[in-house]
Amino acid sequence: MKGHPYYPANLDIPHYVPNDRSTFELLVIAGSIMTGLVGLCFVGSRILSKKTTSVTRLMWFFISGILHVGFEAYWLCHRTSVAGRNDILAQLWKEYAHGDSRYLVADELLLTLEVMTIFIWGPLCLMTSWYILNGSPKQYLFQLIASLCHLFSCSLYFIMDLPEAIHCDPNPYYFYIYFISFNMPWLIVSSTKVFRGTKIIDYRYFRYLSSWYVKAIDM
Repeated sequence: MKGHPYYPANLDIPHYVPNDRSTFELLVIAGSIMTGLVGLCFVGSRILSKKTTSVTRLMWFFISGILHVGFEAYWLCHRTSVAGRNDILAQLWKEYAHGDSRYLVADELLLTLEVMTIFIWGPLCLMTSWYILNGSPKQYLFQLIASLCHLFSCSLYFIMDLPEAIHCDPNPYYFYIYFISFNMPWLIVSSTKVFRGTKIIDYRYFRYLSSWYVKAIDM
């Protein structure tokens, strides 16, 4: 291992600087940020609009969007130097890198995936949350598209490193919690949103065709 705690052991990270915060501190900070975003969504749904159709869906897409255009965009901007930085976002990335060290070496395939996530998935999620907040019927189409994008990117993300997971610390904690559990929601939740969105769009399309057919007969 070349002066760092990541895997594979021969990974070259010459500018690596250890975190000065413990894992516990970083997890508390991350949890606090997520809790703040949840609270913001809840308050916003009560103050900004009375038409919100689902606070939980609003939270999901808003938080996903903020993570994409915020946290992941930070990585994109500092991908070549994040291992040597010690601001809070860099330390969070270095902590997560125990589950996937590709984030510390600016892996090219990962970079391509992150660019799509930041510039396409992120805005899609934020637009979806806006439509949900205002009760717009467009929410279901945007929910479907954003969820399909998440299924594509998350599936590809796992395929790129499984089954060997050579970029993950062999400690089961890092594999099952960091690599699997931190990413699995974008497969599970997105699958349910695709199913729900498709069902609602199919129903509304069928209802539209039915009304059009009735009008055609009456003419």
